[in-house]
Amino acid sequence: MPTLLRALGVIVIALGVLVAAAAGWQLATDERFRDVAEAYARHPDHALFQSEYWVAAARHYGQIAAVLGGLVGGLSLGAALLALAELVRRERRAG
Repeated sequence: MPTLLRALGVIVIALGVLVAAAAGWQLATDERFRDVAEAYARHPDHALFQSEYWVAAARHYGQIAAVLGGLVGGLSLGAALLALAELVRRERRAG
């Protein structure tokens, strides 16, 4: 059981970092949001630019959430699984 938990912890950490890296890469290359934000800054009262901005902003901020969620979720859940594996290993050895 400790080996399974340890392997699962490593997999969760790796997947969290991969999700964060992929979302970060998309976030860094998101030129559509930059273009739409610039157009919205020039015409903040125009309904067409406002609607385009909010659609692009939802995707952009979703990518930010994916970066943070991947890092925080992957690292914390993976670390918890690794700690649980160590606790199970110590309990088996002591008992």
